[in-house]
Amino acid sequence: MKELTREEQPRWNSIINGVMRHFITICKEHSLTYFCCGGTAIGAVRHHGMIPWDDDVDVFMPRPDYDRFVQIASRQLPDGLELMTPYSKADYPLYFVKLCDSRTTLQEEVEVPCVYGLYIDIFPIDGAPDDIEQARAMERRFTKTKHKLEAISSHVSFADYLHLLTQPKEWGRFARKTLAFFCRQAYRRKLLRQMEAICRQYDYNSSTLVAVYCGSYGPKEVFPKAWLQGQVMFAYEDMEVALPSGYDNYLRQYYGDYMQLPPVEKRISHHLKAYYNLYERESDEAVRRKVRKG
Repeated sequence: MKELTREEQPRWNSIINGVMRHFITICKEHSLTYFCCGGTAIGAVRHHGMIPWDDDVDVFMPRPDYDRFVQIASRQLPDGLELMTPYSKADYPLYFVKLCDSRTTLQEEVEVPCVYGLYIDIFPIDGAPDDIEQARAMERRFTKTKHKLEAISSHVSFADYLHLLTQPKEWGRFARKTLAFFCRQAYRRKLLRQMEAICRQYDYNSSTLVAVYCGSYGPKEVFPKAWLQGQVMFAYEDMEVALPSGYDNYLRQYYGDYMQLPPVEKRISHHLKAYYNLYERESDEAVRRKVRKG
């Protein structure tokens, strides 16, 4: 894995913040609602910019706005941008979309040979059952399916594949990889249909609870839609960004006392970088060769 150097960090940040500026412009031009989320929301409130040791930008959008954004961005984007969706590349391991800088190169995981540019993550916020336990059960169901998609998107050596048999907890993963070997794309399409069905089962506009099903925080990803009723603007780097009106409730549910800095040893990026080029887009095959060589 490659480590971002101190000298490279400002350029990395400048690129992804440039993508964020374009995203905000598109949302303003088309009257689309978005909110900063995750560490980006903490950065806006606590640092008025990126968390100093962070290296990504996260936003989420109500499902109707998310769908419209994907339609708009799929048709036309400014030069230098590309939209990565679950249908863009056969090895894309995620359900949500990324807005990427098409003049840069990034492969995040050694075992997932999916190449795109530096990006911001854009998550849909979906309607959920009014009963909190039912909503959390749907989130768990989605997460299980999400893990299956991630499993079949990774490519491991034959030795590592056989090694899964020595670990009973990994037998399910072994079975999925075996199935994927024979019919990866058909199985992948089936999983995406299942994820779509979960996300769209409840209409966003008529729901009182919502869920960020493709998030990483389990039951915390379910919360009242009332927290999203309106935007609050914060300074962020050289921009102004939107947070939900209930950002304090949202951030406390996810992180507890989010204004408290974490211990020094935890002030690190959690994102993987198998390979990156901050200056040009390299071909998928060129990147895969370099990753294989280490």
